[in-house]
Amino acid sequence: MADHVTQMADGSQMPLISLLRLEAEKRGLLSRDARVDAGGVFALIRDMPYQRASSREPEAIIREWRGTCSGKHYLLDALFREMGHDSRVVMCTHNFTPENTAHFPEPLRSEVSQGLVPDVHTYVRLHTEAGWMKVDATWPQSARALGMAINDRFIPGVDMDVACSPIEVFDVPDGVDPQTFKEELIEVHCGSDMDRRDRFIEAMSRWLAQTTVPG
Repeated sequence: MADHVTQMADGSQMPLISLLRLEAEKRGLLSRDARVDAGGVFALIRDMPYQRASSREPEAIIREWRGTCSGKHYLLDALFREMGHDSRVVMCTHNFTPENTAHFPEPLRSEVSQGLVPDVHTYVRLHTEAGWMKVDATWPQSARALGMAINDRFIPGVDMDVACSPIEVFDVPDGVDPQTFKEELIEVHCGSDMDRRDRFIEAMSRWLAQTTVPG
C-alpha cells in the first residue's frame, strides 16, 4: 500500500503511528508515556469496534475508531510498514455456514440456512525476528460476549487464528491496490450473491455493535 501521511492544518505532516497515539490517548486507551510496539498496535486495532467506517482509508479508521476486516487490516499493514516491518495484506475466500454461525442471532442463522453466504476476508502477514506470522485483528475483545473467537496474544512468529475458515488464500501482489484486488475476488467468489453478502455483513455489523461501542 502507499505510504500514508496526514496533512495537518499548519502544513506539517503526521505519521499514522502518531495519529494513532493521539487518538488512543484522547480516548483514554493509552498513557502518554506508553511504548507502542507491533503488539501494542495490534491490540489497539483489534479492540476497535467491528463497524464500517465512512472510508477504508487508514486515517478514517483511526479518526472514527472503527472498522471491518478490510479497514482494520489496511491500517495495520500501513502501521507495520511505517514501523519498519515487512508486512503483506492477505485475502481469503470463505463462506458463512450453519456451523460457523451457530452462535449468531436468529435472523442471520435463518439467512445462512437458506444457503451459504460467500465472503472474502482480509488479514495481514507480518515478518518478525522469529519469522512470518498471521495477524488477524478482526474481532474486538468485547465481541467475546457474543461468542466470537478473539486473538488475545501477540507472540512474534506465532500465527494467530484467522477469523474464518479459508478456502483459497491470496497475497495481494506488490503495487496492486488491496481494495481493488478484494472487489475482484468478491465478484468472482460471490457472483450473484454479492448484494446478499453485503446485506449479511451489514446485519452482522449491527449485531456486533450491540456490545462493541466506540471508546
